[in-house]
Amino acid sequence: MSSPQSQRIQASCVTIWGNSDYDIDIETDDWISYYAVVKKDFGDSFGPPLTITGICDSENHVWRELDRMLGLWARVVQSGQPMTEDQNLEIFGGPNGQNKPILREFIALMNKKRVGPAGERSEGPFSETVSNSAS
Repeated sequence: MSSPQSQRIQASCVTIWGNSDYDIDIETDDWISYYAVVKKDFGDSFGPPLTITGICDSENHVWRELDRMLGLWARVVQSGQPMTEDQNLEIFGGPNGQNKPILREFIALMNKKRVGPAGERSEGPFSETVSNSAS
């Protein structure tokens, strides 16, 4: 029998990526740092990674992080609204938000690159608002 946590994780995967079986691997090379990788399980093969958690300090910690991350992401999907930058930072910012500063810089860089030659902004996964006013 699976735990309530693993049931929540599987339910979140279904909400985010659709009805399928999902393989979740907890990886470590040194027994100090752990991360989880989620892939679709096709029975005789696996799909590419769908998401990877940030680095955690124990196996229990990585399961909690995956549950937290996928739970927040699933709520965004269920809302039917585009993911905001704040939601993106909260979901993908890593355990305890440790990766938020670098993720924030990456989002800013990607948003800057989305400005067209006439100064218009194109809609992208990291833009909260779109302004297409060329002066």
